[in-house]
Amino acid sequence: MNWFRSATRRDEDAESTSDAQREDDDMCARAVVAILNSRRKIRRNPQPMHDSMLTGSMRVEEILNGHEDVIQSMISMKSSTFRLLSNLLGGRGLLRPTNHMNVNEQLFIFLAICSQGATNRHVSYLFQHSPETTSRWFFRVLKVICALKDEFIRPADYTTVQTFIIEHEGKFRPWFDGCIGAIDGTHVPCVPRRENADGWINRKGFHSQNILVACSFDMKFTYMLAGYEGSCHDARMLDEAIAYHGFPIPPPGRSDDVNEDYVLDEGIDDTGPSTGTDQHGSMNQLRERMADAMWERYQSYPWYRAT
Repeated sequence: MNWFRSATRRDEDAESTSDAQREDDDMCARAVVAILNSRRKIRRNPQPMHDSMLTGSMRVEEILNGHEDVIQSMISMKSSTFRLLSNLLGGRGLLRPTNHMNVNEQLFIFLAICSQGATNRHVSYLFQHSPETTSRWFFRVLKVICALKDEFIRPADYTTVQTFIIEHEGKFRPWFDGCIGAIDGTHVPCVPRRENADGWINRKGFHSQNILVACSFDMKFTYMLAGYEGSCHDARMLDEAIAYHGFPIPPPGRSDDVNEDYVLDEGIDDTGPSTGTDQHGSMNQLRERMADAMWERYQSYPWYRAT
């Protein structure tokens, strides 16, 4: 009899446990259904990401018709210069308008990223496009601009006196008759590969490319050399530009201001251009030798002897 009672109690306990389990399962199922329904409602009424009243093309025209200082700060050129470049690229068929982006907007996006270092997400939101669209058009315009490098970056004319010097004859002539321009270097931030990132750290402590540029008196680029590590010395870049990269040396008879003492010929070996990471040991000696040569040359001038 006792055995029967204990068995009955076990059955009752099992039934109560199963009822509690069923209630828990029902509650979980109702919670899952409620979550799914809320998600469906959200999907049915999505919040748009690009909710501006101005499209990208409208925003570009608004900026181009605005204050010149704003345009200059955004794309580093005047609106008249921008329109000339846009008409050139569009007139030659190098850039073509699409249903959602005209040539002005394509070029403006490219210049905004280059001049400001703006991120893809920031530019995408500003002009109401997806990040993929912004990235795709940036590289398309970059390819077009690089294809025009030989047309816009030309060596200076050594056979004539520069127009700027002739126009300012009282200030520059005859001392600068043989001068065709100026060269300088600049460091552009970059993100190198991890395996050789140390070689790209410049003296300021950040990763960069060292770029050598020459320009004429009318502010036009006549030569450009890029791709060297930030740790590469400017003198090394100049030496290798002359030896390997077609730096425009004046022909014989027009090299009054190009002294052979300023070029480290013996520092250039037969192995080709350096990487800029392991050939900097003689830079201090180079600077001292250049300074000595310039001082000796200065002492040979008549006005120095007269003093």
